[in-house]
Amino acid sequence: MIFFQPKETDAALHFASEEYCMTALGQSQDIFMLWQTDNCAMLGSNQIAQDEIDLDLAKEHGVQIVRRSSGGGTIYTDHGTLLCTLITPFTPGDDAKAMGRTRLAEPIIEALQKMGIHAEVKGRNDMLLDGKKISGLAQRLGKNYLCSHCSLLFDAELSVLEKILTVDESKMKNKGISSVRSRVTNISEHLPEKYTTQEFKALFIQALQEIMPMESYQFTQEDMNGIAKIRDEKYANPLWTYRTNTNFTHHSDTRLPLGKVETYLEVQEGMIAACSIRGDFLSMKPIEELETILTNKAFHKDALLAYLKEIDLFPYLGGITAEEFVAVLFS
Repeated sequence: MIFFQPKETDAALHFASEEYCMTALGQSQDIFMLWQTDNCAMLGSNQIAQDEIDLDLAKEHGVQIVRRSSGGGTIYTDHGTLLCTLITPFTPGDDAKAMGRTRLAEPIIEALQKMGIHAEVKGRNDMLLDGKKISGLAQRLGKNYLCSHCSLLFDAELSVLEKILTVDESKMKNKGISSVRSRVTNISEHLPEKYTTQEFKALFIQALQEIMPMESYQFTQEDMNGIAKIRDEKYANPLWTYRTNTNFTHHSDTRLPLGKVETYLEVQEGMIAACSIRGDFLSMKPIEELETILTNKAFHKDALLAYLKEIDLFPYLGGITAEEFVAVLFS
């Protein structure tokens, strides 16, 4: 396994590096990356920035806002957070969810347990410590690679997290909790000894390497040039980060057990002329592919359901069924 430990703390560069590894590096081995960022709010690929983040407060606190290419909800990271990425070769028929769990989440849990931190994997994508969230796993599929990534809250400024993230009340209600702050915790709060984030990071790497041996690698200047190009054109581009939905005739949203789904449709003469799908569901492929599939289809409940049942929706909607999705469209 190849191990990257970049020094840069720009989250847009982080996601550009992941994309570069999936599209241009050409490695046949698994790639593991361990990152840190400046203060940052990371949107899921299908979310609307102003619905998830208090943009004025984020600016006031100097919080960078980026959109990743994986699904799921918005997270907050800073110098007290570690970000882990695993990029692995993927072929059709592989079980992406199982790969993310066994190759990334479980080794992380095992490493933490070696350090005396008794965390566990629970729910659709969470890692918990004493019943509170310290991490969440998200994934994206490329042509030949699967990217699974997560953040580990070690000593993050949770007060900033609570201020800037505007969490959907229905999500909190479904989990039986009253605030985002009561749902998450820092690993440092559960340790008998005090560690700096860098001390914890060194111990974590040592524990991980006992579980999955890794060979250190550095990006070349050519690699960095390719990464910078992706960063500038996509992840640092406001058109990618702040994309919105302006023209629609039908809007609906529903929180399902596997995430919120929000749809915007422009319907003309009984046909779907344009479609935008948003939410914190755990998509692994670009939702634009599903939006294209729905465009120019008749806006008819039974016809759409029959059509969507013939399509593998899992990579787009993360386990939400055709029946559930169509019910949202017509709610």
